[in-house]
Amino acid sequence: MSERTFEEDLQRAIAFHGHMCAGQIIGTRMARIALKHFGIEDPYSYRDLVAFVECDRCLADAVISVANCHLGRRRLKWADYGIMAATFYDLGSDRAIRIAERPDVPHAPRDKQEMLAFFAELTDDELFYAHEVSLTDFDEFDLPGRPRRKQYCGVCGDLIHDNRAIERDGHTYCRRCAGEHVYYTLGAPISL
Repeated sequence: MSERTFEEDLQRAIAFHGHMCAGQIIGTRMARIALKHFGIEDPYSYRDLVAFVECDRCLADAVISVANCHLGRRRLKWADYGIMAATFYDLGSDRAIRIAERPDVPHAPRDKQEMLAFFAELTDDELFYAHEVSLTDFDEFDLPGRPRRKQYCGVCGDLIHDNRAIERDGHTYCRRCAGEHVYYTLGAPISL
């Protein structure tokens, strides 16, 4: 079990996130369940846990701070499904579990003390459902550590890491130059 108490982990999550909310409690509990499931006592020294969060909400910050899974360390992955869920993959055991908030859990009160009391009344089984899962879209290029492959887009010249390039007709492209949907439209250059 974790060396830290729930209250210590929650305070860590709140400090990272900036305020206390239901997502901090939910994410903290999810991360603690995963740490216990995999027998990880100290996530700050353990380097083989990868978390996949399914929303860009408060829960993600709690998972980051409690499980020590950070995007920059390639130990946090984000799938924008809009679901209060997270999957935890232990590289050491090659096992993964997905934990999601049950759909029948009522909304928590907004008052902080009432919110804490509300969640304290719920067991993990009442708050979540969990399943063992197999990862279908995770390979060597998703692993933590240094980039395993670097390529350059043949059109714009952008450096592309970890096999994210599009290979077509003997050429290498970034997603934008390959005509795939990206989150932006390129505008006029800016002098820096």
